[in-house]
Amino acid sequence: MLRSVLSNIVSRCVLGRKVEEENGRSMFGELARGVVENFSAFYFGDMFSCLGWLDVVTGKIGSSKASFRALDAYFDQVIEEHRISESDDDHSDRKDFVDILLQLQKHGKLEIEITQDNIKAILLGLR
Repeated sequence: MLRSVLSNIVSRCVLGRKVEEENGRSMFGELARGVVENFSAFYFGDMFSCLGWLDVVTGKIGSSKASFRALDAYFDQVIEEHRISESDDDHSDRKDFVDILLQLQKHGKLEIEITQDNIKAILLGLR
């Protein structure tokens, strides 16, 4: 329970919304779990490069690509929702981390250009 509460607090600060949905499950939690499982799985190609083809045959490469595509789509959705709500100015006094990153991207106050992929990488690192 404490883990769920902490996850929701961090999620509200970073993404501007709770992680849990109505049924108590978390889409982001399931996506993140899939990515962690893929990172921690044993891949033949990592140990023996000549046996990397086994990872394709066993479906691990396809599974990891599908997990990352789903997580990428989730972050795209979150960023797009923030861009839409940014134009409404309804929550101008309540800014989360994504709002701040989008503001920095829009106004170009940094020495480097922030792309959408950069924002997604930062969000992935924070979760």
